[in-house]
Amino acid sequence: MHIKNLSLHSFRNYERADLALSPGLNIFVGNNAQGKTNLLEAIYVLSLSKSYRTIRETELIRHGYEQTIIKAQVAKMATLDLAVMVSEVEKKRLLVNQKSTTANSFVGCLNTVLFIPDSLQLVKGSPGDRRGFLDVQICQIDPVYRNNLLKYQRVVRQRNSLLKGAWENRSQLSQLPAWDNQLVSLGAKIMMRRQKVVETLQYYSKGAHERISDEREDLHLIYQPFFETEESAARDRTYTSADLEDILRQKLKDLRTEEVRRGYTLVGPQRDDLVFRINDADLKKYGSQGQQRTAVLAYILAELELMCQETGEYPVVLLDDVMSELDKNRQMLLLSILNQKAQTIVTTTSLDSFTPETKERASVFMIEQGQILH
Repeated sequence: MHIKNLSLHSFRNYERADLALSPGLNIFVGNNAQGKTNLLEAIYVLSLSKSYRTIRETELIRHGYEQTIIKAQVAKMATLDLAVMVSEVEKKRLLVNQKSTTANSFVGCLNTVLFIPDSLQLVKGSPGDRRGFLDVQICQIDPVYRNNLLKYQRVVRQRNSLLKGAWENRSQLSQLPAWDNQLVSLGAKIMMRRQKVVETLQYYSKGAHERISDEREDLHLIYQPFFETEESAARDRTYTSADLEDILRQKLKDLRTEEVRRGYTLVGPQRDDLVFRINDADLKKYGSQGQQRTAVLAYILAELELMCQETGEYPVVLLDDVMSELDKNRQMLLLSILNQKAQTIVTTTSLDSFTPETKERASVFMIEQGQILH
């Protein structure tokens, strides 16, 4: 899978940009605030139908314009023409081969893995950050999971509303059983899929980490359901769907009083976590910055293999100014692996991070004030 052509119309600081991309390595060079990150954001929008930088989609529109159009021609087993149109006055439109479609059908047409400086905080960040990272990848390869996740999020919002109002109107609690049933059914499906995906990520990340660390350290990626401690999760018990439904029902019963007291849902996969361990020690607590970055790199490389295993094609890799965050060895290893497998789009403020051989085989573009020069 790779992007053949990309077209931007009144997107962020781009009035218009049309460019052909190499199926291999593409490097975009420019000073800060010239439009490098905006370019990757546009590709991400074509992949996930939304931005990773803002929830206000009208911010994507260039100042002084009423709409933005992002287009790409994507080479897969068949070539697809993708487009996203965001307007100040109309509903967002998603198009595949010039035909409007839903987000659920649009997501998955162009798969991406995004690696930004904030990604290096994956290990040290919050459980919500790690869940979000995991969910973004699963949603691209599994529309059923994405649909279940959206339904589940609506269930939790509705339950939270009822729980908050229960102090003043106890009769609202009579509505909870119907929502509890949906929470159990959808929650178990989400957790089953996460469990399976993390097993795959563990397999691939372990191998990638051994390669990066010269087999000096052992990385263990652990799925931690909301009802387990880190230590119990480390035993890697595999749950069936029936197991998870039973646990969810029991936890809802056990925590009902506490949920009413707090006014929000305490049970379910919205409280899951992902744990990184190096040589059986918690990487978040005891790992050095170098160890944490190596683990994140291994995780990113594992995501490539997961998505290829699920879809038959490697995703497009987006690297936003991360080369300066990595030492030379990690830079070269990352690019050497990616160059063998996936279209890679890198932004940087300087070509000094790249060897002459890397620059020779890459397509290099210069970006200045929203203008792209090849």
